[in-house]
Amino acid sequence: MISLFSVMTALTFFLMPAPTTLYDAELNPIVELPTGYFVMQREMSAPDGYLSVIYDDLGGYVKAEDVQAVDYTPVTKYETTVTFTCDNDGQPVNLRASPRKNAQIIATLEKSAKGHCYGSIEGDALIADANRLWYYVNIDGKRGYCYYAHVKVSPTPPNIIEKEEPDSSTPTTTEPTDIKEPQSMSGVAAIIFIVALCIPVPFIMFYLFRKPKDDQK
Repeated sequence: MISLFSVMTALTFFLMPAPTTLYDAELNPIVELPTGYFVMQREMSAPDGYLSVIYDDLGGYVKAEDVQAVDYTPVTKYETTVTFTCDNDGQPVNLRASPRKNAQIIATLEKSAKGHCYGSIEGDALIADANRLWYYVNIDGKRGYCYYAHVKVSPTPPNIIEKEEPDSSTPTTTEPTDIKEPQSMSGVAAIIFIVALCIPVPFIMFYLFRKPKDDQK
């Protein structure tokens, strides 16, 4: 599994001006992401013509020609409010590993189960002459596909694109303007200071090296 917490030197977001397909490492389509939302580039190598990106808690690849780089951080990056609810005439709903009728069943969802829906993708038709649409969903941390006829999905709201404001909590520093350069000592003062330091030296030398007088008898 590819880590979604790759270290990035800078956050670069790409707008999806139309429904955009997210691909896995083998370039198999995972889901079609909604118009007007964003993917964030991550520092991972990608095949020619693709970008390695993050969308919400998904990692994958998008075609570079399908997205547009922006020079700001959007307030609403990903769509996270769309929900799905099982609706299969009171019957359980299979959550599958891929949008195929014979794909592995990850979980069997109860008739009233609900969770988050990322988007949709085409796959096999479970009903003859019916739609081939599957929804890619997340329920209790399990991701997989539910056939469109077995669930109800809430509408995707349009994204109101706004830019994040700069963080004003970081204090700004200004260079102090009232710092004065230390004044140099005048020539006369320097001489007096040196003389004052030198005067005690003869007295110290005298007391250190004078010969003691002979004790008077």
